[in-house]
Amino acid sequence: MAFEVGQRVIAEKSGRRKRTARAPMRPPRHGVVERVLRGDPNPRYEIRWDEGTSSIYSPMNGGIQLDPTYTKGGKKKKEKAAAEKE
Repeated sequence: MAFEVGQRVIAEKSGRRKRTARAPMRPPRHGVVERVLRGDPNPRYEIRWDEGTSSIYSPMNGGIQLDPTYTKGGKKKKEKAAAEKE
């Protein structure tokens, strides 16, 4: 799946395979696509993560997905629904 600039994405969980008390799995990362550096079949994106850092990300085997809680405009779906009711 190809992503566009401005779309919110979630990167898959990474880190250790076995979860233990000393080394738990890392949670998924949330961010916004800032630039598309290369398209399909081997995409590469610059992503600004919610933690404030940016990185170049080359997803493998579905390692990145659209964030289902946000619309294309970047607003949360719940906020958009509330604004439409008013």
